[in-house]
Amino acid sequence: MSQATFRAGVGRVSITPPLTIPHAGWGAQTHILPDGIETDLWATVLLVDDGRETAAIVDLDLVILTGEESEAVRRAVARVLKIDPRGVRVSLTHNHAGPPPSDWDWVDEGLSAHKAYYASLPDVIAGAARLALNAMKPARVGVGSGESRVAKNRRETAPGGRTVTGTNFSGPIDPQVLVIRIDAEDGSPLAVVCGYTMHPTTLGPTNRLLSSDWPGHLKRTVETMTGATCIFAQGATGNVGPGPEGFTDDVRVVRALGLQVGCEAVRVHASMHLPPVQFRHERIWESGAPLGRWAAAPVTERAPVVRSRSHPLRLPLLPQPSLAEVETKRTEAQAKLQGLMARGAPAADIEAVTWVTKRANMAVRRVQLFGGRSEMAVELHALQIGPAVLAAIPCEPFCDIALAIKAGSPFPFTWFGGYVGGWFGYLPVPEEYARRGYEVDTTPYAPEAARVVIDGTVALLKEMHREWSAEGGR
Repeated sequence: MSQATFRAGVGRVSITPPLTIPHAGWGAQTHILPDGIETDLWATVLLVDDGRETAAIVDLDLVILTGEESEAVRRAVARVLKIDPRGVRVSLTHNHAGPPPSDWDWVDEGLSAHKAYYASLPDVIAGAARLALNAMKPARVGVGSGESRVAKNRRETAPGGRTVTGTNFSGPIDPQVLVIRIDAEDGSPLAVVCGYTMHPTTLGPTNRLLSSDWPGHLKRTVETMTGATCIFAQGATGNVGPGPEGFTDDVRVVRALGLQVGCEAVRVHASMHLPPVQFRHERIWESGAPLGRWAAAPVTERAPVVRSRSHPLRLPLLPQPSLAEVETKRTEAQAKLQGLMARGAPAADIEAVTWVTKRANMAVRRVQLFGGRSEMAVELHALQIGPAVLAAIPCEPFCDIALAIKAGSPFPFTWFGGYVGGWFGYLPVPEEYARRGYEVDTTPYAPEAARVVIDGTVALLKEMHREWSAEGGR
């Protein structure tokens, strides 16, 4: 297979919602509609093809899609590209400063526009796939990895011993910055896939602006400095956040976070040579001082492989309460909230009931999805591009899970994250269940589920690596 066999194309459209639909979805926020736009939200599609298989990465600046909504996007993109839907990776940044999930129904204001927005997404995103298809050209791939420690573990033990979603400076994070550089064959910049692990919860309940949060500013930083379109791959952020400056309404914070991670990605990007070279000593050049002159020699490399895999993981579940019980609590909470808002109650009173209403809504959705089951099948999706593999599940896994998978992976570069293919709740590690806290209190999964994900993902990656090695991969 020649190097020119590999091709890539990228397309982007705006998915910034109108200001007439609900904003964010924080339990402590007291506003319903956004007041303005800090940055546009994007749908970006990267299309890659090795002459045998075509795959697409869909990158969305959104917080959550349901499994059904993700599948609708997948089918729409696959139709445009004329490929198997299993080759489409629908990935979310998990941005908390855009529209809330489609099932948001705490109050009536803006709901019709909200539903229309989500209904239009598959066709709008398919338009980005068309742009990517039309932009396909021969390309080269380079992969590198850096490190950034701006993220912080967010499982904080507050005064009094309560586990809260805050900042735990001594807790684990995943500092890897993965960079997949894709240049056109003529050397011009084409695309960069950048992976980092940190919740986009920088802008919090008091923020009133639509924003792509720090991942949007990471992408803008990378694009400004490289000229390539940036696609973001979110990591296993279940217990990782933006640190003590999070939950703010100061947009300078998201810009600074995106700039810091983006600059590390740019450093890694700039350190690569495409096509790859090896430096060899050429001669001593007498120039007053004897100068050691080195020359770059091209390195023969096989063309990048594109390979996607989809595998079900059966995760054990915790028992759930009855649907009637949680629906009653939701009805009571929503009625109280509507009454307070109609009377123009003080903001503090509305805030106190809003988070209760959000939790009640979450409980209903959880019972509807997981009630009466002992296990849940979730899709593990893996996409190989050259020596790198991107694996993900439709959950919010703790970073410890990603670290274990990367340690067990045979690939030179491995990425593991969540928010791909929908959203099915938090996935903590077993040792955190005793501490309780938001992520543990809302998870539908039994403590054994994390091990199922680790073992299942590593097994799939080893299988993919054996196939690659048999074909001459390194």
